[in-house]
Amino acid sequence: MHEERRQSARVQCYLPVRFVVQGQRRVIQTLTKDLGLGGLRCLSPVVTPAAAPLSLEITLGAGTRPLNVQAKVVWLKEVPQSQQFHLGIVFKDLSEEDTKLLSTYLNKFSSQLVHASA
Repeated sequence: MHEERRQSARVQCYLPVRFVVQGQRRVIQTLTKDLGLGGLRCLSPVVTPAAAPLSLEITLGAGTRPLNVQAKVVWLKEVPQSQQFHLGIVFKDLSEEDTKLLSTYLNKFSSQLVHASA
């Protein structure tokens, strides 16, 4: 049986996200699959190893400044019959201001927040 390890609930959403693996120059632009206060799941066209530190930017919507967050990959899963990968990403050192901004965004979807398995 799968044990849920997330510390916060997630909402299914498709938001633009850009990230760079620390020490690399390539910017990956993709979409979130789900998002919560503790992290997100997104697609990636490249293998990004677990524990890889990232700098990422999430666009929460028009008129809202992007979140710039330090994070790390906690798991990677290949998407069948594709050349894509799901990444599980956890936020590190989310500022109080960014936490408030993200909370405000997520509260719009409070009825959809779930502890869904990846």
